[in-house]
Amino acid sequence: MKILFTGSTGFVGKNLMPKIISEGHEVLELTRSIEKSTELFGNKTTKLKITDTKFKNKILDFKPEIVIHLASYLTSSDKLEDVNKLLDANIYFLSKVLDAVSAVNLKLFINTGTFAEYFKGDNNLEPAYFYAATKTASRAFVDYYATAYQFKQCTIVPYTIYGGKDSQKKIIDIIYDSTLNSTPLDLSPGEQVLDFIHIDDVTGFYLSLLKNLKKVPNKKVYHLGTGTGTTLIELSSIVEKFSGKSANINWGGKSYRPRDIMYAVANTNEIVKINYFHMIDLNEGVKMYLKGKIKKN
Repeated sequence: MKILFTGSTGFVGKNLMPKIISEGHEVLELTRSIEKSTELFGNKTTKLKITDTKFKNKILDFKPEIVIHLASYLTSSDKLEDVNKLLDANIYFLSKVLDAVSAVNLKLFINTGTFAEYFKGDNNLEPAYFYAATKTASRAFVDYYATAYQFKQCTIVPYTIYGGKDSQKKIIDIIYDSTLNSTPLDLSPGEQVLDFIHIDDVTGFYLSLLKNLKKVPNKKVYHLGTGTGTTLIELSSIVEKFSGKSANINWGGKSYRPRDIMYAVANTNEIVKINYFHMIDLNEGVKMYLKGKIKKN
């Protein structure tokens, strides 16, 4: 299939793209940095800079059947300078993409949300941060274009992703790094209950969607997690168990942030309808993560 792909050099993107390529799909990347994309994927994709003056025409010429939209600006800040970046990346750029694909025979637009859109950990949208609010707002834009121009759309809401390659540290990295440090690290009390999903399961679900297009309704939200909650303290214990090292963390050394999400566990009822059942157990996932760390070091 012909796939228009945004956010290819981000965390999920750079783990998903090699699998998309290996499946034989033809890909047009919308990217800020052709150099970075070339470094990651070589000449295996066609690359279009998002500032290209012929942006829309080149997308029309490509005639994508699927859009995988991963690109976003992520921050918990709501300072004005960050608000401008959030609106530009998460609303304006999305609208620019939607406008371009409205004139092609699109089969499915795959949007990507965040569990931070559900502050209370239920199915009711209540964004925890301004970033999450832009992701919630983006759904309305996708919905409008999908309805007006008659293509399927879905939003994938990934929960707490770990594993794989990423330039930004995640909580599992912070916990592991503390086992190597002599100075205790101050963290919150660590009672947040989160749904830790391995990056291989995240990328696997995107691929499963492509293989099961007929099973995707005209509009659907997929909460992508394992359905199992684990506290940060429990995660720390698992890292300690399989690394053989003690985490050097002062739990409660910091207070919770005013908008800390205390419960975020996915309802997995919808993802199984796409024939996706493969979920890496957290114990196995941590062992995989630690193996990667040992190999890297």
